[in-house]
Amino acid sequence: MSDGPPVLGITEIDRELSPHMPPGWIGILLGASGSGMSLFAKQFAQAGSGGAPVLYYTTYERTEDIQKAFQDFGWSSAGVQVVNLSDEYYERVLRRDLEVSRLRERGLSYKDLIDTSNAPVRRRSYNLTSRLLSDLAALDHPFRLVVDSIDFFLEVLDPGEVMMMVRQIRHRVQALGGQALLVMVSEVHDRRTTGLLEDLADLVVELGAGPAAESF
Repeated sequence: MSDGPPVLGITEIDRELSPHMPPGWIGILLGASGSGMSLFAKQFAQAGSGGAPVLYYTTYERTEDIQKAFQDFGWSSAGVQVVNLSDEYYERVLRRDLEVSRLRERGLSYKDLIDTSNAPVRRRSYNLTSRLLSDLAALDHPFRLVVDSIDFFLEVLDPGEVMMMVRQIRHRVQALGGQALLVMVSEVHDRRTTGLLEDLADLVVELGAGPAAESF
Protein backbone atom coordinates (compact mmCIF):
# COMPACT_ATOMS: atom_id res chain seq x y z
CA MET A 1 0.00 0.00 0.00
CA SER A 2 1.23 3.53 -0.73
CA ASP A 3 2.50 5.89 1.98
CA GLY A 4 -0.38 8.29 1.40
CA PRO A 5 -3.44 8.65 3.63
CA PRO A 6 -5.92 5.75 3.81
CA VAL A 7 -8.55 5.77 1.09
CA LEU A 8 -11.61 4.34 2.83
CA GLY A 9 -10.15 3.16 6.11
CA ILE A 10 -10.59 -0.54 5.36
CA THR A 11 -7.18 -2.14 5.00
CA GLU A 12 -8.13 -4.87 2.52
CA ILE A 13 -9.85 -2.40 0.19
CA ASP A 14 -7.26 0.35 0.63
CA ARG A 15 -4.53 -2.06 -0.42
CA GLU A 16 -6.16 -2.32 -3.85
CA LEU A 17 -7.33 1.29 -4.18
CA SER A 18 -4.35 3.27 -2.88
CA PRO A 19 -2.18 3.00 -6.02
CA HIS A 20 -5.05 4.41 -8.07
CA MET A 21 -6.48 7.00 -5.65
CA PRO A 22 -3.98 9.72 -4.78
CA PRO A 23 -5.32 12.57 -2.62
CA GLY A 24 -7.64 14.94 -4.45
CA TRP A 25 -10.70 12.75 -5.03
CA ILE A 26 -14.41 12.78 -4.33
CA GLY A 27 -16.48 9.65 -3.81
CA ILE A 28 -20.19 8.79 -3.72
CA LEU A 29 -21.41 6.21 -1.23
CA LEU A 30 -24.73 4.64 -2.27
CA GLY A 31 -26.89 2.17 -0.43
CA ALA A 32 -30.30 1.28 0.88
CA SER A 33 -31.46 1.82 4.43
CA GLY A 34 -29.81 -0.72 6.70
CA SER A 35 -26.87 -1.37 4.41
CA GLY A 36 -24.33 0.20 6.78
CA MET A 37 -23.70 3.50 4.99
CA SER A 38 -23.58 5.57 8.16
CA LEU A 39 -21.07 3.24 9.80
CA PHE A 40 -19.02 3.16 6.61
CA ALA A 41 -18.95 6.99 6.59
CA LYS A 42 -17.74 7.09 10.18
CA GLN A 43 -15.02 4.56 9.42
CA PHE A 44 -13.91 6.72 6.50
CA ALA A 45 -13.82 9.76 8.80
CA GLN A 46 -11.82 8.09 11.55
CA ALA A 47 -9.24 6.90 9.02
CA GLY A 48 -8.13 10.53 8.71
CA SER A 49 -8.19 11.21 12.45
CA GLY A 50 -4.95 12.59 13.79
CA GLY A 51 -3.78 13.74 10.38
CA ALA A 52 -5.51 16.24 8.13
CA PRO A 53 -8.61 17.94 9.56
CA VAL A 54 -11.82 15.93 9.22
CA LEU A 55 -15.14 17.67 8.61
CA TYR A 56 -18.16 15.45 9.28
CA TYR A 57 -21.51 16.97 8.23
CA THR A 58 -24.52 15.06 9.49
CA THR A 59 -28.09 15.79 8.44
CA TYR A 60 -30.09 13.33 10.52
CA GLU A 61 -28.07 11.91 13.43
CA ARG A 62 -27.60 13.56 16.79
CA THR A 63 -24.07 14.79 17.38
CA GLU A 64 -23.81 12.81 20.61
CA ASP A 65 -24.81 9.61 18.78
CA ILE A 66 -21.97 10.08 16.31
CA GLN A 67 -19.51 10.68 19.11
CA LYS A 68 -20.79 7.59 20.93
CA ALA A 69 -20.33 5.46 17.80
CA PHE A 70 -16.68 6.49 17.65
CA GLN A 71 -16.28 5.54 21.31
CA ASP A 72 -18.08 2.20 20.91
CA PHE A 73 -15.74 1.13 18.11
CA GLY A 74 -12.65 2.45 19.86
CA TRP A 75 -11.98 5.00 17.11
CA SER A 76 -10.17 8.22 17.80
CA SER A 77 -12.16 11.37 17.08
CA ALA A 78 -9.15 13.66 17.40
CA GLY A 79 -9.44 16.37 14.78
CA VAL A 80 -12.94 15.29 13.71
CA GLN A 81 -15.28 18.27 13.62
CA VAL A 82 -18.94 17.22 13.61
CA VAL A 83 -21.35 19.78 12.12
CA ASN A 84 -25.05 19.05 12.59
CA LEU A 85 -26.68 20.70 9.59
CA SER A 86 -30.20 19.51 10.38
CA ASP A 87 -30.08 21.16 13.81
CA GLU A 88 -28.72 24.37 12.33
CA TYR A 89 -31.34 24.38 9.58
CA TYR A 90 -34.12 23.91 12.10
CA GLU A 91 -32.87 26.66 14.39
CA ARG A 92 -32.07 29.17 11.66
CA VAL A 93 -34.89 28.51 9.19
CA LEU A 94 -37.69 26.15 10.19
CA ARG A 95 -38.24 27.33 13.75
CA ARG A 96 -38.23 30.96 12.63
CA ASP A 97 -40.77 30.17 9.90
CA LEU A 98 -42.92 28.43 12.49
CA GLU A 99 -42.83 31.46 14.78
CA VAL A 100 -43.84 33.74 11.92
CA SER A 101 -46.69 31.38 10.97
CA ARG A 102 -48.00 31.36 14.52
CA LEU A 103 -47.92 35.14 14.75
CA ARG A 104 -49.78 35.41 11.44
CA GLU A 105 -52.50 33.16 12.84
CA ARG A 106 -52.94 35.68 15.64
CA GLY A 107 -53.67 38.43 13.14
CA LEU A 108 -50.21 39.91 12.55
CA SER A 109 -48.77 40.31 9.08
CA TYR A 110 -45.15 39.70 8.30
CA LYS A 111 -44.68 43.46 7.82
CA ASP A 112 -46.20 44.08 11.25
CA LEU A 113 -43.78 41.59 12.70
CA ILE A 114 -40.76 43.31 11.17
CA ASP A 115 -41.98 46.73 12.29
CA THR A 116 -42.65 45.61 15.84
CA SER A 117 -39.76 46.70 18.03
CA ASN A 118 -40.76 44.25 20.76
CA ALA A 119 -40.50 41.24 18.43
CA PRO A 120 -37.71 41.81 15.92
CA VAL A 121 -37.18 39.15 13.26
CA ARG A 122 -33.86 38.72 11.51
CA ARG A 123 -34.04 38.22 7.79
CA ARG A 124 -33.22 34.70 6.74
CA SER A 125 -29.56 34.50 5.89
CA TYR A 126 -28.85 30.82 6.38
CA ASN A 127 -27.81 28.98 3.26
CA LEU A 128 -26.91 25.30 3.39
CA THR A 129 -24.43 25.29 0.53
CA SER A 130 -22.72 28.48 1.68
CA ARG A 131 -22.49 27.06 5.20
CA LEU A 132 -20.52 24.06 3.99
CA LEU A 133 -18.46 25.74 1.29
CA SER A 134 -17.35 28.58 3.59
CA ASP A 135 -15.74 25.98 5.87
CA LEU A 136 -13.84 24.51 2.93
CA ALA A 137 -12.82 27.94 1.70
CA ALA A 138 -11.15 28.59 5.06
CA LEU A 139 -8.84 25.59 4.59
CA ASP A 140 -5.49 25.85 2.85
CA HIS A 141 -4.23 22.28 3.30
CA PRO A 142 -5.47 18.70 2.71
CA PHE A 143 -8.63 17.63 4.50
CA ARG A 144 -11.13 14.78 4.75
CA LEU A 145 -14.83 15.50 4.28
CA VAL A 146 -17.99 13.49 4.95
CA VAL A 147 -21.50 14.63 4.02
CA ASP A 148 -24.03 12.21 5.50
CA SER A 149 -26.19 12.65 3.63
CA ILE A 150 -26.60 14.53 0.36
CA ASP A 151 -30.26 13.47 0.40
CA PHE A 152 -31.06 16.30 2.83
CA PHE A 153 -29.66 18.86 0.39
CA LEU A 154 -31.74 17.38 -2.43
CA GLU A 155 -34.87 17.58 -0.26
CA VAL A 156 -34.60 21.29 0.58
CA LEU A 157 -32.71 22.69 -2.41
CA ASP A 158 -33.02 22.72 -6.16
CA PRO A 159 -30.94 19.90 -7.72
CA GLY A 160 -28.99 22.50 -9.71
CA GLU A 161 -27.80 24.13 -6.48
CA VAL A 162 -26.72 20.78 -5.12
CA MET A 163 -24.77 19.98 -8.29
CA MET A 164 -23.01 23.33 -8.11
CA MET A 165 -22.07 22.65 -4.49
CA VAL A 166 -20.68 19.22 -5.38
CA ARG A 167 -18.66 20.72 -8.23
CA GLN A 168 -17.16 23.23 -5.82
CA ILE A 169 -16.36 20.48 -3.33
CA ARG A 170 -14.66 18.58 -6.14
CA HIS A 171 -12.66 21.65 -7.12
CA ARG A 172 -11.58 22.17 -3.51
CA VAL A 173 -10.44 18.59 -2.93
CA GLN A 174 -8.48 18.65 -6.18
CA ALA A 175 -6.86 21.98 -5.32
CA LEU A 176 -5.84 20.97 -1.80
CA GLY A 177 -5.40 17.23 -2.13
CA GLY A 178 -8.42 16.43 -0.01
CA GLN A 179 -10.69 13.40 0.16
CA ALA A 180 -14.49 13.70 0.21
CA LEU A 181 -17.24 11.11 0.63
CA LEU A 182 -20.85 12.04 -0.08
CA VAL A 183 -23.49 9.62 1.20
CA MET A 184 -26.74 9.12 -0.71
CA VAL A 185 -29.61 6.64 -0.48
CA SER A 186 -29.86 4.69 -3.73
CA GLU A 187 -32.99 4.46 -5.88
CA VAL A 188 -34.70 7.41 -4.20
CA HIS A 189 -33.81 10.32 -6.46
CA ASP A 190 -34.39 10.46 -10.19
CA ARG A 191 -31.85 8.65 -12.32
CA ARG A 192 -30.62 11.87 -13.96
CA THR A 193 -29.66 13.41 -10.60
CA THR A 194 -27.96 10.24 -9.42
CA GLY A 195 -26.16 9.89 -12.74
CA LEU A 196 -24.85 13.46 -12.64
CA LEU A 197 -23.49 12.94 -9.15
CA GLU A 198 -21.82 9.69 -10.16
CA ASP A 199 -20.27 11.44 -13.17
CA LEU A 200 -18.70 14.01 -10.86
CA ALA A 201 -17.24 11.34 -8.61
CA ASP A 202 -13.86 9.65 -8.91
CA LEU A 203 -15.09 6.68 -6.88
CA VAL A 204 -18.57 5.18 -6.48
CA VAL A 205 -19.16 2.64 -3.70
CA GLU A 206 -22.51 0.89 -3.40
CA LEU A 207 -23.44 -1.08 -0.31
CA GLY A 208 -26.15 -3.70 -0.07
CA ALA A 209 -27.63 -5.91 2.61
CA GLY A 210 -28.89 -9.41 1.97
CA PRO A 211 -29.94 -12.41 4.06
CA ALA A 212 -27.23 -14.77 5.22
CA ALA A 213 -28.63 -17.70 7.21
CA GLU A 214 -30.67 -16.03 9.97
CA SER A 215 -28.97 -12.63 9.82
CA PHE A 216 -28.18 -9.89 7.28
